[in-house]
Amino acid sequence: MATHSQDYLKELTNMDSRLTEMEGKIDTIDKKLTQVVDAILGNPLTKIGGFVHDIEIIKDRIDKLEKQQLVYEDLKKKAIWTLGLIIVIGTIVQYVLDIYSDIKN
Repeated sequence: MATHSQDYLKELTNMDSRLTEMEGKIDTIDKKLTQVVDAILGNPLTKIGGFVHDIEIIKDRIDKLEKQQLVYEDLKKKAIWTLGLIIVIGTIVQYVLDIYSDIKN
């Protein structure tokens, strides 16, 4: 009967040590998970850093680039129309001058 008590106590001691080891591993996992969440979301106290913050910065930069691209496209269209009008007016003036010089001669 004493051996059953000793076996029982030994098994309880083993279970306690395994439970303590599991608690340590769970704490380590919790710390690492917190680090991962901080890396993704940033520091909750300072509200800076993290992957999500980086994505917001990239979105802002993309918005600015899209606006600049629209301005560039508008400027490009205006330049093409202006150049086209200059060429058309120059062609009309040249045509009129050719007719005038033919009539004068």
